Amino acid sequence: MKFLTLNCHSWLEENQTEKLAHLAENIATNDYDVICLQEVNQLMTSEKAFLDDWFIPSNTDVIIREDNFALRLQEQLQCLDKEYYWSWCYNHIGYDRFDEGVAILAKEPFIAQDTLVSQTKDVTDYHTRRILTALTAVEGKLVQVLSGHFSWWQEGFSFEWEQVQAFLADHSHPLVLMGDFNNPANTKGYKQIMESNWQLQDSFYAAKKTSGQETTLAQIAGWEKSNGERIDYIFLTPEFTVLSHEVLFNGDKTPIVSDHFGVSVTALWE
Repeated sequence: MKFLTLNCHSWLEENQTEKLAHLAENIATNDYDVICLQEVNQLMTSEKAFLDDWFIPSNTDVIIREDNFALRLQEQLQCLDKEYYWSWCYNHIGYDRFDEGVAILAKEPFIAQDTLVSQTKDVTDYHTRRILTALTAVEGKLVQVLSGHFSWWQEGFSFEWEQVQAFLADHSHPLVLMGDFNNPANTKGYKQIMESNWQLQDSFYAAKKTSGQETTLAQIAGWEKSNGERIDYIFLTPEFTVLSHEVLFNGDKTPIVSDHFGVSVTALWE
């Protein structure tokens, strides 16, 4: 089983078209089963998109516009003979001009659900956060996947994580939680995640083979005094054996495509 998470910083990057192509080519080459994306933007003024059956709506209605980054990525993947189902949920207005949200792409059809996890639901407030989940088959087994972009500890993470646990309290399938958690390892937020009843594995520590560590560039928005942080994670419940954890799009083996790097995990569920 192969998973990928990436905070895309979409439509805010220089040479965005080229970087989108690099991302699509990497996905096509590595043939990930599920991909979780954050900062998946669309211009608020763009035309409404025509959607086909590859789009899976969640329980909250959203308007998908023609420049939605996940839609553009899915279209490029189709040009590379890779077909993915996808869904997107809206979090808040970003940079005064974008509808910003999170997305999931998966090889197999899935049941999509989203829920508000922040204390505010005002889309003009960047503290407004929703998670997107997908119940999908991976190698013939049902897996519950989450894509989330969470707040910093001092701006509401603890409350958001409690809402995640409440939303998934009755889940009966193995969990894979992916995204930008905005809480570095060994901080209060990270410890709250690891102390959950799910007995989550941090793929970085659980993997038999690792490559790379930090998942952000230095001095990005929200981390202006940092030289790079590990805040993008893939957490898995104990059913999985984590074979590898690799940081991608960091300028090493793969080009930089965002102000965050991607995390790729290969796992077994036996």
